[in-house]
Amino acid sequence: MDNVPKSTGILILHVENNSLTPVQEAFPFKQRLADVNHPDHTLITYPNLGHAFYPSSQWATGIGLIQQYVLADHYAWLAAHSGFTNHPTAAAHVTPMPTSNSTAK
Repeated sequence: MDNVPKSTGILILHVENNSLTPVQEAFPFKQRLADVNHPDHTLITYPNLGHAFYPSSQWATGIGLIQQYVLADHYAWLAAHSGFTNHPTAAAHVTPMPTSNSTAK
């Protein structure tokens, strides 16, 4: 972490119903970024989604398409960090949907 350039934005996306990688593993990572005063890091957690960003209970891993609101969050973060936010087709690719649970910086 100490060697990550301060100019590098870090996005952490994690689901809460993940029997493969528990969501609790994301919090020390975010805390370490805060401890080293990394200026640009974001953690977004998604309740009721499994490892594949698809609706799933905690014990079963649902498999299907990644939920649209997850893609919208990812796209919005990339757009904000790319400098291409005014691209004429930006809004045509993703229809934003509200996230259920977001934790930023």
